[in-house]
Amino acid sequence: MRPPLARALCGAPASSSTRPSPVTTHITARLDASDDKQDAEREAAQQAEDLLNLAQSLSRTPMNSSAEMRCTIYHPDKPPEATSTGPMSKHDISHRFGLSPRDLRSVDLESDGTPHILIRHSTILIHMFSLRLLVQADKVAVLHIDNPEDDDGAAGKLSRDRSAAAASAAPERIHEPAIGSGVTFASLPYELRVVEAALASVTSAIEAEYLLTRQRAGRVLSELDTQLLDKDEALIHTEMRELLELIRKLAGIEQRARAVCAALKEVMDENRDMADMYLSDKLKGDPHEEGDHQEVEYMLEAYYKGSDSVAQGAASVVANIQRTDETIQSILNVRRNQIMVLDTKIEITMLAFAAATLVAGYIGMNVINYMEDSKYAFILLVGSSMAGSGWLWWRFQRRLRMIQKGRHRPNPS
Repeated sequence: MRPPLARALCGAPASSSTRPSPVTTHITARLDASDDKQDAEREAAQQAEDLLNLAQSLSRTPMNSSAEMRCTIYHPDKPPEATSTGPMSKHDISHRFGLSPRDLRSVDLESDGTPHILIRHSTILIHMFSLRLLVQADKVAVLHIDNPEDDDGAAGKLSRDRSAAAASAAPERIHEPAIGSGVTFASLPYELRVVEAALASVTSAIEAEYLLTRQRAGRVLSELDTQLLDKDEALIHTEMRELLELIRKLAGIEQRARAVCAALKEVMDENRDMADMYLSDKLKGDPHEEGDHQEVEYMLEAYYKGSDSVAQGAASVVANIQRTDETIQSILNVRRNQIMVLDTKIEITMLAFAAATLVAGYIGMNVINYMEDSKYAFILLVGSSMAGSGWLWWRFQRRLRMIQKGRHRPNPS
């Protein structure tokens, strides 16, 4: 028989029961770790490449003058039905309305974006979520953005419907009296009537959503009060989930209202911008001085206060819901503590009976204990078992009451 070294040198096959050596295992683990590291590096490189491509496409947005948008143009001397609708490129829009391509950077984006109002020499650009208007002294253009199917489902559809309603209502409001501006609507120039119609459409849509959400929140809170009295915890959790959804909606309403306030505040802080909003007078060769903008200031201030009140109201409802949530959580915690105390009492009782059963089991073992012939054995065993069980039950109950009252001191280690 060959020695092991000779068999190895002669190339004898290894036994099937031979295990891999520690060196082989270590090398295999190193190779697996290296493969995982390479996969992570490839994934990181792919993400970096996607980010670079997206950044480059966004950076070319202002220069993409060939991008087309559907545009509806209204005129002050024509009824709303007599409008012209058709596609226009960003280059044509900027050339026709005297804007820079940089001003139209975010106009054709699919997202709602940040609300803002830009005042240029002959045009006022209004971007309020999905409502995008180009206002001049003799016409107004409504830009329509065809959003693809969003990933946010019902929430995105609701946002699009709300913005579409505001956009469709803006031209109709031009012929309606102003609300809350303190200025006769007919006395305003055409461009300011359009601006007020746009602000009224946006703020009324936000306010309507806020009122409906507040009404729904009040109904849910009333149902919660009733269910707390009925002690139906399953229904309470259902209403709590609905309250969480309402908090999200109210937070979105507050965010949009504050965004409108920020856009209006930015214009109100610049006297020159407010004076330049009188496009009709500027077209007639009579531009306003920097401090001559009382009508515009009153109008913007009215809608600023309205949006701010909606934002504060939404924040107040959210705070009320959060306080109610904390109260309900406290009540549910008390109920859970009561259940835990009841469970502990039952376990203490079962422990006391188990101790008595243990004693009876020891005595009842199939061994000689010299108590079989005693006529007092049964009474003695039952009495001592019950007494021991009662003492254990009293002892643990007393300890539990001390813990509930907060007078329990842990044993020193």
